[in-house]
Order: sequence, then C-alpha cells, then structure tokens
Amino acid sequence: MIRWGMVLIAALLMAAPAQADDRVRVVASFSLLGDFVRNVGADRVEVSTLVGPNGDAHVYTPSPADAKTIADARLVVVNGLGLEGWLPRLVQLSGGKATIVTATKGIKVR
Repeated sequence: MIRWGMVLIAALLMAAPAQADDRVRVVASFSLLGDFVRNVGADRVEVSTLVGPNGDAHVYTPSPADAKTIADARLVVVNGLGLEGWLPRLVQLSGGKATIVTATKGIKVR
C-alpha cells in the first residue's frame, strides 16, 4: 500500500535545493516522525519536532514558540488518528501556510 503522505514528503524534498540555507523547514508533531523526515530528507530539510523523545503527544501543551515554529514551516508532518488533538488549533492560530501531511492517511485502522 502506498502511503500518500510519505510520497508527498519525498516529492517536496526532491524539488527542494540541497544548499543549507535553502533547506525545507519541516515540523514534525513528535520525535519519531521527525526522525523519519530527517532520514528521507537528509540535507534538504531542517526539521523541528514539537514533542521530544521523552514527551507524550497525548497530553502535550503547545507553547507560543511552537506556533512560531509552525508559522515558519513549509511542511508539517502529523501522525493523525487523533493523536495530536491540539494540533489543528495550533496550526490555525499560527497563521502559517504549511502543507499538512498526515502520515497515517490511507492506512486501514484495526
């Protein structure tokens, strides 16, 4: 099964220049997704994660700095499936124009 969100990430990153100052700014909702984006994007991305490796995305409370991080991003990668219930409001309040990619889109839930 093709995961369309990951295809979108790959397509955006292949179109991006590889120069350090021209890297695509990507925000991942939590560290595991951030690691995935770093591995796919390599030197073409500058990745920030909102919830760190020891954090819990279920109870995370975003900060004003998180809204600024999202406002500056070109791409926001989320898990979906209700994990980041706080994220839609944060994205809206940030005023950013980032493309939202849901990593679980197209995956059948058991």
